[in-house]
Amino acid sequence: MEENEITSPFVEDATTPDTGSTQPTAPAPKRRNWFRRHTKLCVAVVILAVVAAVVGSQLRKSKAAAGASADYQYVRTTTLKTTSLNDSVTVNGTVKSGDEASVTVADSAKTYKVASVNVEVGDTVQEGDVIATLDTTDLEKQIENAEQSYNDTLQQAQTSYDRAVDEYNTAVVQHENNLIDLQAKIDDADKNLSDAQDALETAKSSRDSAQSAYDSACSSYDTIKAAYDNAAASISTFTDAVNAAANTQNDAISRVNSAIAAYNADPSEANQAAMNEANDALSDAQAAYQQAQNDLANAQNSCSVTELGLYGFTAIQQSLNSAEQTKTSAQNALTSAQNAVETAQNQIETCESQQKSAHDSYDQEKNYSTIKAKAQNVEDAKTKLEQAKRTPDTLTTLKDTLANCTLTATMSGTITALDATVGSVCTGTVATIQNTDALVVEVTIPSNDVPGLTTGMSCNITSDATGDDVIAGTLTQIDPVANDSGTFGAKVRVNGDAGDLLIGIQAKVEIVKSATDGVFTVPIDAIGTKEDGTQYVLRKTGGEGTDMTFEEVTVTTGDANDYYTVISGDDLKEGDVIRSSADLTQGIVTGSSDDTADFFFTAGGDEPIGGADAPAGGPGGDMGGAPAGGPGGN
Repeated sequence: MEENEITSPFVEDATTPDTGSTQPTAPAPKRRNWFRRHTKLCVAVVILAVVAAVVGSQLRKSKAAAGASADYQYVRTTTLKTTSLNDSVTVNGTVKSGDEASVTVADSAKTYKVASVNVEVGDTVQEGDVIATLDTTDLEKQIENAEQSYNDTLQQAQTSYDRAVDEYNTAVVQHENNLIDLQAKIDDADKNLSDAQDALETAKSSRDSAQSAYDSACSSYDTIKAAYDNAAASISTFTDAVNAAANTQNDAISRVNSAIAAYNADPSEANQAAMNEANDALSDAQAAYQQAQNDLANAQNSCSVTELGLYGFTAIQQSLNSAEQTKTSAQNALTSAQNAVETAQNQIETCESQQKSAHDSYDQEKNYSTIKAKAQNVEDAKTKLEQAKRTPDTLTTLKDTLANCTLTATMSGTITALDATVGSVCTGTVATIQNTDALVVEVTIPSNDVPGLTTGMSCNITSDATGDDVIAGTLTQIDPVANDSGTFGAKVRVNGDAGDLLIGIQAKVEIVKSATDGVFTVPIDAIGTKEDGTQYVLRKTGGEGTDMTFEEVTVTTGDANDYYTVISGDDLKEGDVIRSSADLTQGIVTGSSDDTADFFFTAGGDEPIGGADAPAGGPGGDMGGAPAGGPGGN
């Protein structure tokens, strides 16, 4: 559905009714059949008119004692204010990803099973990330066998030939430039080596510090371990005594249970005496066990290492545990530091190799002699290349297939679909990737709204998910052919902050066809045209109500939409009161003062003009829903 949204600060005013007055006549302007083109808007007008009638009815009841109502007439006017004129089309659509790509398996690799799947649906990937790999065990063996028969000198011959041709073609103009570039590479290699050496020294220092910390931790652990062993030895007798007393107590409990069972079976005096004796023995064993525990506790409490500030066996034991943890942490830190030293040493070897290569390349270029020698090099290299061209096509095919067995992301984005499991064979699309940060809204535009729309137009995007926030967009595509419904598909790129927009939700898009700022606008019907083609508006010069007087003011018209036209003229100024219809037979509205004795329902924010007895402002525009200052006429 098309919506032409208008921004206009001028309002339509009305004056105090004055019956019986006359108005000067003027040529009737050409009018558009506004009501026919805006059926829905007219329905809204009727609805608002009904609301106004209800409000007026309630007000009439409160004024019943005031006497009979009096009819009156007033002229619709509008007051010039600087404003903007927008013309737009509003459509609905669905939020989708602007970028989408598929990861597929090449035909040559479709027979190989999946070896690993590295992603899940919902994962974010970067272009080039591995999505899945295929089992290439057999393929690699085939390549290895093929390479055995391949002449390894081919690549060297091709490289030599290409280099010889390049050197010949660019020998004169590139020699000095090559020296500059190679010197820069030497400088870079030297710096990289220096940095690697500094890193090695730092790593060694860290390793030495870690070694010192580890040695200190070991020393502390050994000291506390010795103290713990001594303390454990000193209380071992008491520990053994506790264990022996516990065994004696357990034996006594067993005898008591046996005596109780015997007595329960035969409550004789002998069994009674045996049960009493067993209970006495248990009491003695319990007392002995308690005494042994007390002796052990006293022995433990008496253990101390005063030089370490440890008092009591428990404190010594806890200190040993802490020292052991410290030792373990120091050992891990030392291992990490040693690994860092090894890594730094390997980096130095790499940098030294790069440095040597850079120097060798520079020396080779510096010793460059003549163009003739370079030409001879080309001929020699070409001969060797022809001799080396013995590469079988099967090897190339096998290598291409091997590369195709690593399935990588073809763009950065989010995995939205995945069809790959370990052990299966992939024959179609393995994964679908969508960019959730590059969103578009896919809309359909009615065919009658397409004329006048062009890609690049600014758009305003809203949705239930974004609430009152308006997100900026740009119309990027309009399908050249209508769909089966007779509408045209289009895409709007989301430019603004789209944090609340989710793929798949519905959104409303306002496509701004034109926007004119800082202008005067009047209803279309306010423009009159003379016989000579000159256009004018009627500006108020005096009077009130239907006794208002107007003068013709020549204007130049500009952009327009379905409701308003931009006007300009040297004689126009802000605050001028303009008759809403240049046709003096139109724009006069009849009302009843009893209908709106204290209030008047208006649509469009009209400002009051008129006497105290007139309705507050009177109807300032088309009653019931036409845009503020809408087309003139009743």
